[in-house]
Amino acid sequence: MDLFLALIFAAGSVICHQLPDRSFFLDGRQLPVCARCTGLYLSGAVGLAGWLAVKLIRGWRPQMMPPAFAPRNMTGGATARQARRAMALLAIVATPTIVSYLTGVLGVWDGSNLTRALLAVPLGVVAGAVVAAVGTKDLR
Repeated sequence: MDLFLALIFAAGSVICHQLPDRSFFLDGRQLPVCARCTGLYLSGAVGLAGWLAVKLIRGWRPQMMPPAFAPRNMTGGATARQARRAMALLAIVATPTIVSYLTGVLGVWDGSNLTRALLAVPLGVVAGAVVAAVGTKDLR
């Protein structure tokens, strides 16, 4: 178990600073990524699972997807317009994460771990949904 945890922390160190004062603890143990990354990854999993759930409920028919991502061409693939919409939506929902990061770096405001995690949720959910949409070929 200790080797497994060491591998998880090593993987986390590639993508996160893992500072203890900026991380959540579970049962007295630090999580392998900081609070902001935890918010991103957990909400990303929710976004991905939500997209796949909608696909299952609606019978895997791309034409039943939300209008922002639904394919418009006859081949079932997304058009460049839907891809631009997805990128624009990602840019919009990234704003809270970017603002919280920059205000912390600039010393203007440095929220709590919970605040950092919550401000990352919009970006995580949409990024997870976009990854799922690409994976299911609803968005290319």
